[in-house]
Amino acid sequence: MNNFNDDDDDEGNKQSTGFFDDAIERLDREETNDSEEEEEEEEEEEEEEEEEEEEEEEEEEEEEEEEEEEEEEVRESSPPMRFSKSCLKNLFMVVLIFIYLLLTGVAFFLAYQTISDFLEKLNHPVMSVTYKEVDSFSPPGIALYPGRAELLSCRHHFHDYIPQESCVVVRGPSDVRNKELIFMQFSLNETEEDFSAINYMLFSKFSDLTER
Repeated sequence: MNNFNDDDDDEGNKQSTGFFDDAIERLDREETNDSEEEEEEEEEEEEEEEEEEEEEEEEEEEEEEEEEEEEEEVRESSPPMRFSKSCLKNLFMVVLIFIYLLLTGVAFFLAYQTISDFLEKLNHPVMSVTYKEVDSFSPPGIALYPGRAELLSCRHHFHDYIPQESCVVVRGPSDVRNKELIFMQFSLNETEEDFSAINYMLFSKFSDLTER
C-alpha cells in the first residue's frame, strides 16, 4: 500500500511539475507575444509618426511654394508701384532742393541788401537837424544877376564857378511872425526877349556883404 501511494505521489508530483512547466511556457509565450505585439505597435506608431512628419514636411513645402508663388505674383505686380513710389520720392527731393535753393538765394539777397544799406549809411551819415522857433533872425543876403533880362521865373541850382558880373544884392526877409516877403520887379530888356530863369546866390548874413 505504501508503494502504491508513493507511486501515486510521484505521478502527482510529475503531473504538477508538468502543469507548472506548461503554465510557465504559456506565460512565456504570452509575454513574448505581448512583447512582439508591443514592438509591432511601437513600430506602427513610429511609422505613423514618420508618415505624419512626412505629411507635415510636404504641407510645409507646399505652403512655402505657395508663399513663393504669391511673392512672385506680388513682385510681378509691384514694379509699377515701386516705380511710381521712386518717381514720387525723386520729385519730392527735387522740389525740396528747389525750395532750399530759393530760400538760400533770398537769404543771400537780403544779406547783400542789408550790408549795402549799412555801408551806404556809413559813407553818407544822416545828420540830425534840430531847430528852434524864433521871432526874428538875421536877414540873409540874396545876389541877383539879371543882366539885360526880364525876370519871368526863378529856380535854384548848384554852381561851382560864378562868373564876375554885375549883380543886385538884396536884403532878405527877417520877420518871421509877420511873414515878411520880398517883391522884385524888372523892366523889359533891351532886346525885348523873354527870359525864363535868373542866376542868384544866397548868403547866410546880409551884413557880411555890406561890411565888405
